[in-house]
Amino acid sequence: MHSPRLIATAGRGTTLALLAALLLTGCGNGSPGVGRGDSAAPTGVTSAGTTAQPTSPAPDASPASSTTPQSGSPSGSDSALPDDWRPEEPTVLATGQKVPEDYEPATLEHPARNVPKPVMPAEARDETEAGAQAFLNYRADAQWYSIQTGDTSLIREVTSTDCEKCTEQYDAYDSRYANGDWAAGGFEKPTILSDTFVKRPDGGYNIPVSVTSSGTVGIDDNKVTARQLPFDESYAFDVYIYRENGVWRYLTSSPRGSL
Repeated sequence: MHSPRLIATAGRGTTLALLAALLLTGCGNGSPGVGRGDSAAPTGVTSAGTTAQPTSPAPDASPASSTTPQSGSPSGSDSALPDDWRPEEPTVLATGQKVPEDYEPATLEHPARNVPKPVMPAEARDETEAGAQAFLNYRADAQWYSIQTGDTSLIREVTSTDCEKCTEQYDAYDSRYANGDWAAGGFEKPTILSDTFVKRPDGGYNIPVSVTSSGTVGIDDNKVTARQLPFDESYAFDVYIYRENGVWRYLTSSPRGSL
């Protein structure tokens, strides 16, 4: 059974109205650490410049701080980042899983070390609002893990193959690490807005979310070559998830109200 078929129309924009989702990840134009220069566009629940349009029905319903500050403290804006800025890395993942003390963030000399492999909570399999939130939390952690390690297997497992931009993003991280380069950051925390967990007639859920991102940098040849600004947005994004074979699948993130 396939996901609802969406066509992502790419076009890089400068306003949040034109942003769609990569970092809760996914359907977006480009990926963190692959482009060049500073960007205010999200990389996970979000990525810049896509709009999604449904072209066929969705499947049946069957299938105390959490970050460690690095240098600098910018927030999502168009202001330039200082040259020595690095993203904040979590001490606790979105699911509540603790990051071990021997975890080492990436530097210009080496990628992150001892990165904890996210574990999906049992609740993340339930077709409930709490289950959907647990699923999105796990997916955010799997996204962070892929950025930190280049291992995209976990994020691919929970993402629909119909999200072609998602696949492009994951392929880009595979290639980045295979080429001896790496990335840092990428941690996001999605939160479902209250009273919005409603099944659509097509069987899926298009859910408004607030998203906080720590930002991302790409490191090539021991130099920072790409940076995505941190952001904190409550009104910009919807996330489309659906059930397949009794588990959640992520399809896309889109500008609020576009689906």
